[in-house]
Amino acid sequence: MPAPDPRARAATPHDADELLRLRVAVLTGEPVTDQWRATFRDDVRRRLGTDPDLFAYVADAPGGGLAACAIGIVYRGYCGPAYPTGRWARIHTVVTDPAHRRQGLARAVTSALVTAITQHGCSIELRATEAGVPLYRSLGFKPVDGFMALLPTSPGRAD
Repeated sequence: MPAPDPRARAATPHDADELLRLRVAVLTGEPVTDQWRATFRDDVRRRLGTDPDLFAYVADAPGGGLAACAIGIVYRGYCGPAYPTGRWARIHTVVTDPAHRRQGLARAVTSALVTAITQHGCSIELRATEAGVPLYRSLGFKPVDGFMALLPTSPGRAD
């Protein structure tokens, strides 16, 4: 892993509103309720800095707010060849505000996130968009076929 990019920093509870703004920006057009927004914002605000399983890295925008973020969560599972510690992580969000794209900020925050999670002995998985694949490959991620998902209807999702 290259040297840390000084533009990336660990997120704090004060970043919760901006993390919500960026998170909503990558929700593939799914409308979300005000309840979902409040729950996400309040959960992130409460957990950042206190929950050892929530990792978030951000890059500040020059005029205020956030330019980019990467959020990952560590889970406990069974020990095995792919998960020697029984802990694994999923990167749930990587997003750069459109006004700040093509400046290496997604790489900066994602690299910081990957470094922090792997230092805890975790394997990492993510779901990549087509645009994100080159970044993730350059960080050492490889495709793994065969995953499927059952997604229940959520009360926080507006259909």
